[in-house]
Amino acid sequence: MGKRGGILLTAGALALLTACSAPAPVAPPTTTATATSTRPATDRPSSEAPALGPGPGSRPPTTPQPPPPHSPAKVTSACPFLGVTESSAAMGVVLDTYAVEEAPSSQQGATTYHCNYASRTGGRQLFDLYITVVPGTGQVPALVREWTKPCVEPATPIAGVDGTTRTCKLNDNEAGNGRGYGDVMLLVVKKSHGQTRLAELDMRPFAPEVYTKLAGLLSDRL
Repeated sequence: MGKRGGILLTAGALALLTACSAPAPVAPPTTTATATSTRPATDRPSSEAPALGPGPGSRPPTTPQPPPPHSPAKVTSACPFLGVTESSAAMGVVLDTYAVEEAPSSQQGATTYHCNYASRTGGRQLFDLYITVVPGTGQVPALVREWTKPCVEPATPIAGVDGTTRTCKLNDNEAGNGRGYGDVMLLVVKKSHGQTRLAELDMRPFAPEVYTKLAGLLSDRL
């Protein structure tokens, strides 16, 4: 998403405030840093073999990494958290998609890992998965408010999923790479291993039960 850099700055700032202050809650910031892109180009192979094969010119995928069945002690990448095959099963469609792990970005102690779900034909159903790790566990409400600022209508919880969850439609300024007005963000936030972990999945609109399935997979693994 276009505001990923600004969100990461805010997440890092919140983490620093938490570390340096007393246990009392810290008020969320009222301004957001200037947004910068955190999507560097890469041709690194996927962490999971694609459902329909790699795109033209891409390297063969490496030996697939199994998805974390439970919360890993350390997050090092995004793609293992949501594979192409299981996403296809949850969505009930055959995805012309292969997952590419992009370079992570870090600012002020918060790190975001990025999985880009690329397509050979351009008809993308999934766009990106961002896994952000923020030190400390005291800023969940502020982080949720920051992450849902691009929503064009109030973000709503996803029923039946552990953790703090939200889904909403995105505005067209946030919809790059062939996206359109009304595409959807799923957000799952959990406290884990002394950290706050956020999973943001950007995708085309689907039925609510699809959001529940995908958010459940992410929640189980954060």
